[in-house]
Amino acid sequence: MSATGPFYLRSRQGDGPAPVLEQFATLDDALDAIEARWETLQHAVPQVLDGRKVLLVSTDELVRMMEAEEDEPA
Repeated sequence: MSATGPFYLRSRQGDGPAPVLEQFATLDDALDAIEARWETLQHAVPQVLDGRKVLLVSTDELVRMMEAEEDEPA
């Protein structure tokens, strides 16, 4: 896995045929954005891609990550 950016968040938002791509400088920035907007993004098939637009984190992996965060004690 490449440690250098950019990284992309790809998701299906709205009724458009093409997915939306958002660019982030770091993987942490992309994951933070997903966590902050999870209520909306969980239904938009989010995925994280590297700078070559190769899949790094699938929708299923993101769902598991967010569920694990919810299970952590406060």
